[in-house]
Amino acid sequence: MSRKKFLCLIFLVVIFAGWFSFALYRYLNQIVILSITTPIYSFQDVTFELNNALRDPNVKALILYIDSPGGYAYPCIEIAEQVKNFVKEKPLIAVMGSECASGAYYIASFATEVITYNNTITGGIGVLAIWVDLTKYYEEQGIKVWVWSTGEEKDFGAPWRSPTEEEKASIQAEVDRIFNKIMEDIKKNRDLTPEVAEDVGSGRIIYGYEAVEMGLADKVGDINTAIDDAAKISGLTLYIVVPSTMDFKARFLRALGLL
Repeated sequence: MSRKKFLCLIFLVVIFAGWFSFALYRYLNQIVILSITTPIYSFQDVTFELNNALRDPNVKALILYIDSPGGYAYPCIEIAEQVKNFVKEKPLIAVMGSECASGAYYIASFATEVITYNNTITGGIGVLAIWVDLTKYYEEQGIKVWVWSTGEEKDFGAPWRSPTEEEKASIQAEVDRIFNKIMEDIKKNRDLTPEVAEDVGSGRIIYGYEAVEMGLADKVGDINTAIDDAAKISGLTLYIVVPSTMDFKARFLRALGLL
């Protein structure tokens, strides 16, 4: 091998080693984006991704993008608990999309920082329970229902009967309990004054710019704002931004600049 070819080979090896080292460093410093873009009826998928990001030492921060009107109370509470656990160890920036209301905002309130668009629809905090009574319809249609059960509460919520007075009281008590928990958590998470907390608890709609003025959000911005803030809080200069569902091979290709 000629000297010229040898030097070219050394040069290529150095370039490749530098490129690989640069990619490896970026791979070891990831900012993950996890999105919630539907009504929240279950918690398994979101909590699974949150736990994966929390356990992954290469993930230094997470951005939770939420564009949702809320959903069922218990799934929202479960996701919120996972967010609460996450921020104890790593930064989590919540970005409120076009809509982040009710239980969706409850989840966002646990974040390290909350970013909103000017006209995001938020607020709408409240809890409701519904019991559909179809007994009159059944009578008109000649539908008869016989029930054999192992306990008096086994058909709780059944549409073929009306709730008893005791059941009405029980449902109201549970609605009140959940609402009080949600409001106490939001008040604590966002350090709200009693006056602001009372306003938020009225169930009214609040726009993003109002949310910042009230203390429900920290600033007006977007995903890019969240990425910059996540990097700053985590002390990152070289990093990659990846969706939570991207596998490790695709993440490394992104770190190499090939994806």
